[in-house]
Amino acid sequence: MYASGADDPYRAPCVRVLRLVERSRSEFITNAEVLQEIIHRYLAIRRWPDGRGLFNRFASLMAGRIESIHAVDLFRAAELADHYAGLSARDCLHAAVIQRLGLKHIASTDKRFDRVDGIERLDPMLVDEWAHLVTEAR
Repeated sequence: MYASGADDPYRAPCVRVLRLVERSRSEFITNAEVLQEIIHRYLAIRRWPDGRGLFNRFASLMAGRIESIHAVDLFRAAELADHYAGLSARDCLHAAVIQRLGLKHIASTDKRFDRVDGIERLDPMLVDEWAHLVTEAR
């Protein structure tokens, strides 16, 4: 959303991340909750026509790499909520999916992920410093 939103310091770095996603398609996944967040945000600000375009572009970019949310993820998210005060329900759910899949990284502007054991946040502001993790994995 930063990549397509209002002027923000994260806008250009997030665009660079999306370009990396496009070039390194197999190295990135998302989950259904991210797409739900797009719907939620743009309905909340009464700009759904713009949000629909963003939703379609992101869904197309991530086609075949959108992980479902499972009941086990919800139970794990509740456990994470017990241990990490201040994480939102969505943050807990994202972390639960990452853990279920055995992944170690999340590309996010959200610094709250820095506190979650076993998950390393890849800050879009530092994409030039971590992009090699993706290109070396290929």
